[in-house]
Amino acid sequence: MNEKKTLLEQLGGRKAMGFYASLLACFSLAVMGKAETEILGLIDTLYLVFAGANVAVKRTEAIAQKAIEKQQIKTEKEEALS
Repeated sequence: MNEKKTLLEQLGGRKAMGFYASLLACFSLAVMGKAETEILGLIDTLYLVFAGANVAVKRTEAIAQKAIEKQQIKTEKEEALS
């Protein structure tokens, strides 16, 4: 399994790569002294949006999985009764 991964895959996907690019731009502006308070606050916002989006995706997947499991249990009970 020696598959070569693209840079996009190595960084974790499109959303992660966009996050890292935005973070790098904000950080470089801050280091050069060109950043205002709004730009520095953007670093925190980017992290919260990125982390929040991942949490939301995982939560919806978990909820969908639980619904599927409940449906399977219900179907099995109905089959056992008939």
